Amino acid sequence: MATVVLVTGLVPYDSGKTWFTLGAALAAREKGLRVSVFKPVAAHNLWYSPKAARKSLELKLLIGNDVLLYHEKGLVEDIGASNPVAIATAPPDPSKYSRVEDYMGDLEDVGRIALLSRVYAFDEQAHSHYVHAENLHKMNTRVRRLVEKMSGALEAVPRSFASLSAYLTSNEVAANLDKCLHALERGKDVVFVESFNDAIAPYGALLESVDAVVVVVPGKAYIYRDAGKVREASQKAFERWGWTGFRTSYVFDTLKPDFSVETGFAAKPSARKPHREFIDKIANLVIH
Repeated sequence: MATVVLVTGLVPYDSGKTWFTLGAALAAREKGLRVSVFKPVAAHNLWYSPKAARKSLELKLLIGNDVLLYHEKGLVEDIGASNPVAIATAPPDPSKYSRVEDYMGDLEDVGRIALLSRVYAFDEQAHSHYVHAENLHKMNTRVRRLVEKMSGALEAVPRSFASLSAYLTSNEVAANLDKCLHALERGKDVVFVESFNDAIAPYGALLESVDAVVVVVPGKAYIYRDAGKVREASQKAFERWGWTGFRTSYVFDTLKPDFSVETGFAAKPSARKPHREFIDKIANLVIH
């Protein structure tokens, strides 16, 4: 089986997970390793994703910027297995609110600005698309028209985001995601898994399958060779605070990383010295 490397962010947004994952995956491929990328849950903002929106219409499959980038680099072959859950959001129209506090609050809650989603069922090899109509009234005219166009092309059916959210925390979805991961492992040397926002893992059961963990912040990546210690720290946090404790910050606060690399600035994601250094240092895990 492949070595599984989990990449998670310390901060909720723009920590650099995708760029680090892409650089490390390309560096591993340079060494002749067979690589794939798994992003179990991906959320993207339609307002900032015109290319992804066009590709979604072309493929008749909801896809976000990050997964599209992995796909273009040849690190994602089967979009469904590599990204079983996709969520499209958009910034609401402030004029729809009587208080700016409510507008700002919605911006911080994916469920309040989610408009479209896709769920891939591994056993059936089938995609289901949903439209979250309860949030459409908050959007400006152009966003509503885009969502209506995409909804028609994707054959999306109405579903409340609350219903989808309940599914995403169920044992059923964990089993489905595990099947996707195991499929991606076949014939590969290493699978990079990108987490969701600042969650220590995109779903709890994944930590049982992880060999190493990378915590990314802007400009730096911290590496934990022993995923068992990360699982232990996460379990303690979960027992104490529930899902609130399932954040990277708890692990980072309680566990010292084995080493770190400085990722620096880059105009575009690519394999560079820090990524090659990272691959060299975990070679004993990856190369059996």
